[in-house]
Amino acid sequence: MPTLACNPHHVIPPDLTSKNFCLAREQLITDGGDHKTAACQLTLVWNLNNDLEKQEWDCQVQQERQEVADRECQEEEEQERQQIEQERECELALQEEKKKMQSYISMDPIIIPSQVAICKLCKGNFIELYYFTNKGLCNTELFTQSADDDVLTLLQTSNSLHSFIPLATAQAKGSVMKDEDLSWEEFSEAAHHLATTMKENNWPKERIDSHIKFWLALKSHPWRHSICEISKQALLAYQAQVRCKWHDTLATPHSFNIAHINTTLLTQIRDKLVHAACIAKLESLKQASLSLNPHISKMTLMFS
Repeated sequence: MPTLACNPHHVIPPDLTSKNFCLAREQLITDGGDHKTAACQLTLVWNLNNDLEKQEWDCQVQQERQEVADRECQEEEEQERQQIEQERECELALQEEKKKMQSYISMDPIIIPSQVAICKLCKGNFIELYYFTNKGLCNTELFTQSADDDVLTLLQTSNSLHSFIPLATAQAKGSVMKDEDLSWEEFSEAAHHLATTMKENNWPKERIDSHIKFWLALKSHPWRHSICEISKQALLAYQAQVRCKWHDTLATPHSFNIAHINTTLLTQIRDKLVHAACIAKLESLKQASLSLNPHISKMTLMFS
């Protein structure tokens, strides 16, 4: 049955007494009949056809609604299946990571993070991953060994106030790299050390597990192995932005499960990085063009 294009419930009945339907009325006029009677007959036929089309339209709408509902149900089931599969894979990876961490406990040297990192961690504040990279931990150890604990330095805080802090702490803080500027190797080092430090500082188990799942999801994301460097960079930028937001919304009505990857936000971050890269490329070409212009002018004078 062909699909109706227009809703028959909204169709305005034609004027069957008009000249346009004169020929149709004449076909219905019999002995003793007239155009008025014929128009009534045409109206009856039109109404019958319109009622049939209304029924067909209602069935068509109901069928389309059912198809949409079935499709949404299938999509939800597929999303749920993918979510369960992702959680299962993360759980397996988490168990494997825990086994590795247990096997490394006896071999890893005992390295204490900086006091800045420990203080932020205990308060539940955002802390840069750099503090927990091998380089960051080693720098902390070197600064601590080389600087006298009694030596203080003046440092301006985030609220524009000045306070005296140990020189070793200031030196370690001054060399901090942003999360998005870390290499993937440094990211892996920091995630491992930070998870261990969280446990040592009595973080709730569910928060530690959600962070481990979060980091494992990023490391196993398809973009991680993409040939596009911007996609890889987007994952690290996403990690920094989402983890910072997680700390900011902690213990508020806006708190969320950090382990769930927000694909929309991740795509937006990548798009911004692509746009910034294009702007930088255009600026580079512009500078190159300006630097060539003097040489072109000189060559023009020589051959003129």
